[in-house]
Amino acid sequence: MMLDKEFEKFPQDLKELNSFIDKYQNNLVHHAFYKLGNIYLAEDIVQDVVVKAYLERNRLKELNNPVSYLFKMVSNACIDQIRKTNKAKTETIENSKELNKKENNETLPIIIEEEYAKINRLLSYLPDEQSEVIRYKVIDELSFVEIAGIIETPVSTVKSRFKYGVEKLKNFYLNQKEVKNELRYF
Repeated sequence: MMLDKEFEKFPQDLKELNSFIDKYQNNLVHHAFYKLGNIYLAEDIVQDVVVKAYLERNRLKELNNPVSYLFKMVSNACIDQIRKTNKAKTETIENSKELNKKENNETLPIIIEEEYAKINRLLSYLPDEQSEVIRYKVIDELSFVEIAGIIETPVSTVKSRFKYGVEKLKNFYLNQKEVKNELRYF
């Protein structure tokens, strides 16, 4: 997702806000989901963040990049939620299914669950700083400049975290492949 110039300033009326939400809500929810592992909680957090931002719209009208700011707000809200519930970074898929059944909600589609599990399993081999940048770049499709703005880090640092994280994942994958080939002969 490339952030465009349509929303250089935070929306100041409900019509602008609706247009803004239509354009970015799915990306924000997707981002929160990959941090929390629960689509319903992710939707709630994004809704709360957008409402909070809209209520503070007078203060936010001077922002140069409101979408990056909202990504940061969502990210911080996810971290707060994780701390509040005193759980590990993500909920397991099994726990998520049980929670959703108890609440009489539909379970997440199997493909999303599997994708979530695979991505988090792979990224768990990386330091948090690298996995965060990879999530923003690959899953949220943000540019390095946008990521740097969200995590308040120089662009060069963001690029190096991405590069080294991808290299570690590649080496991990190649090592796993070699081990499987070695075991095949036994």
